[in-house]
Amino acid sequence: MGGTMRRIGITGGIGAGKSAVTDFLRERGYAVIDADEVSREAAMPGEPSMLRLREELGDGVFLEDGNLDRKALAELMFADSVALMTVNEIFHGDIKRRMAVACDKRAEQGDKVVFISAPLLFEAEADWMADEVWLVSTDEDVRLRRVMERDGLSEAEVLSRMENQMPEAEKRARADAVIENNGGLEELYAAVEGRIGGL
Repeated sequence: MGGTMRRIGITGGIGAGKSAVTDFLRERGYAVIDADEVSREAAMPGEPSMLRLREELGDGVFLEDGNLDRKALAELMFADSVALMTVNEIFHGDIKRRMAVACDKRAEQGDKVVFISAPLLFEAEADWMADEVWLVSTDEDVRLRRVMERDGLSEAEVLSRMENQMPEAEKRARADAVIENNGGLEELYAAVEGRIGGL
């Protein structure tokens, strides 16, 4: 991985407020490599992961213009555990490789700290990329309400997504630091400020 750059993983369950943390870090001038952004790049038509996905799952998960039909893919993944494993195997490997390359570029540019933001950091077994992991943690009822309001989903739909993620207690046990996010943004920013003060 080269250099003496510190790599800090930022993770959290759906609705925990991870994006608010990474937005704040960017405003403070820190480099953030975001797995969601990298996955969007990997999901562009013609990219290697897309070609493999079409081979494995067929045309049904693609729109006519060649873009991924995210709704159809999500429905298939929730309904079919083999499809879920196939998608994860194709994507997670590609995304981890892209993120490792991005980290190396940041080290070459002389960055001392880079944040790796990934909702499935533990689930995808990508925590090896980080020297330490910060977990953004929020009570389940707060997360449930946030995601229902944000994405217009039913309670059952949000709960099914939560069930596909590692239990919060396990994440807390594996994280090096926990940033509690049950209050407002000011409290969250103060908690993050407290952590970056030690960098």
